[in-house]
Amino acid sequence: KVVINEGNPSQSPTISIGATNTLGYGIGENWGEKYGSTCRLDIHVVHIETGKVGRVENVPGGIGIGSASESGSTTGGFTLGQASFSPDGQYVVYTSWDAGGGGHMPKRLGSIYCYQRHCKIHQSSIQNLMKKLASESVDDEISIGEKGDNTCSSKDDDFLCLTPKDTLARSPRFLTNGAVPKLVWLSNAKGFDTHGGVMGLSCLEWDNENGAKMDTRKEIVDIVDLPEDDEFPGLFLNQLPDEQFVSQDGRYLFATTQWRSVTRIIRISTIDGEVIPIAFNLNGNGGSETFASQMLLCMTSTGDAIVAQSEPNSPAVIGFLTAKSLLSPDIGDQGVPSTIISKLGPIAATSTVRLCENVGGDDNLSYQVIRVHPPHGDVKAPVEGILILPSESRNHPVPLIVVPHGGPHSCTPTSYIPSYAYLSQGGKYAILHVNFRGSSGFGQAPLESLAGKVGVQDVKDVVYLTEHVMAKFNNSIDYARIGVCGGSHGGFLAGHLIGQYPELFKVAAMRNPVTNIATMTTATDIPDWCYVESLGLNSYDWSKFRGPTREDLTVMWDASPIAHIDNVKAPTLVAIGNSDKRVPPSQGIEFFHALRSKGVDTKLLVYDEDDHGIDRVQSEADHWINVKKWFDKYL
Repeated sequence: KVVINEGNPSQSPTISIGATNTLGYGIGENWGEKYGSTCRLDIHVVHIETGKVGRVENVPGGIGIGSASESGSTTGGFTLGQASFSPDGQYVVYTSWDAGGGGHMPKRLGSIYCYQRHCKIHQSSIQNLMKKLASESVDDEISIGEKGDNTCSSKDDDFLCLTPKDTLARSPRFLTNGAVPKLVWLSNAKGFDTHGGVMGLSCLEWDNENGAKMDTRKEIVDIVDLPEDDEFPGLFLNQLPDEQFVSQDGRYLFATTQWRSVTRIIRISTIDGEVIPIAFNLNGNGGSETFASQMLLCMTSTGDAIVAQSEPNSPAVIGFLTAKSLLSPDIGDQGVPSTIISKLGPIAATSTVRLCENVGGDDNLSYQVIRVHPPHGDVKAPVEGILILPSESRNHPVPLIVVPHGGPHSCTPTSYIPSYAYLSQGGKYAILHVNFRGSSGFGQAPLESLAGKVGVQDVKDVVYLTEHVMAKFNNSIDYARIGVCGGSHGGFLAGHLIGQYPELFKVAAMRNPVTNIATMTTATDIPDWCYVESLGLNSYDWSKFRGPTREDLTVMWDASPIAHIDNVKAPTLVAIGNSDKRVPPSQGIEFFHALRSKGVDTKLLVYDEDDHGIDRVQSEADHWINVKKWFDKYL
């Protein structure tokens, strides 16, 4: 059993850049938002029968043979994870993230939701370690840990980097179904500066005696830069499935990826790299056409797939696809048959609250995906929106709440989101989710086109789609009553929209918003975001850490909502999590006081124990109830 174990800062006396101890502070340097108590991750092996525990020491940044020569650092120079045993059990293969030893992390940056952090795949032999752990005898290398645990360490052969030329390489998985064992992983040789991006899929053949065969590397799926409409936009997934995800004959891999505004399950050929979306519809009557978002949950030992499907007006449905249907040549055209296993409720039930049987259907919510092609911007690519309409919109126009997502390099999928179903059905509001250029799921070029243009291109994209919807649905939407709601970068856009278009957007609700990039730069766990999004690609030096220059601060301020504060007149609700390491609480507080001082109706919600997501149960419920009350009052 492979265990990823958090390092104990008190056990490492060495102080080095990015290591367990921070130079000058003597305290653990963590990984920011959500990982405030995590300093270093090591790999340990547990022998279930003998109960012995051994740390894998022949790793980058460890104390094994040759580690110092590669890492240029000491303990903590890299952080390790995603470990798996090789098919023969003689090696562990894992991902190592630069934690100061690789030259790209002089100061640890926030990790969660940041998929551009430099990382590589390594293999480490554990043959001698395994023999030690299997032995019933207690030798000199076995010691008693602080809690009385039996621990064991043993030197083995040196580690080997399997992806020396990849800037990004993560999520190693073994394929053992074919004639030759293979190792596959997500890769991007060039890497990217933005927090999300397109990944490729690479593989190496595996030899049970010597490990990876370095001369057999093959690129299964390439990076997609600018896809045609409806064509495969590239792999937008953060990791490969943990469990079985390969057909029994080894010809196909199955995974979940973002395909524009729809989350889809895809089949990947290991032979020629062909990627086909699997067409099925758990809510359909025999037809496979749907805009529903779908997800692969797991595969059975016989190759069947357990899947989930949801839509903006329909909570998740769990279903079943047979192994035979997954191998069909018509899997992307005619679709495959599916069977419903279970239907889930929209929220958790209690003894006093009865669940709504169906939030969709003729008498409730409806939705559609809308695509436009804005004329502005250097990269010509589509902008998509998901429009949710309450049943009341069939009888009279209803107010519209525009919702740009956070990130900005994420995407709002066509899945069920309880908070917005609540606003639409409970508040009788139309909801427009906007996937502007810069969103994931549309190819690498459209995603990177936003860097250096935040507050301009994304704002124009949101307005262009909003005006298109106003014109097309003028009988359903009251264009005199339009509000905006968003969190993080969505809150950033909300601030811009009420400042740049005060006559269009009448009310706003912001959640942990970025309002002043200049004052955020040295207080956030992701200063690189501030540089890349306001100054453009290649503006952040990954090998150094420094504060912004006078010229940088000017550009950052100009790109911020605070630059348009004098134009704002929309009543604005601001919610902050006081434990937020991603967007400092001072951002929302600054904006709140600026609005209040100029006489704009505003309210500040402070959640002391919440971080960036404001996702503790009681906080989330309170927040969304207040959002609805705010729109009810002013819209």
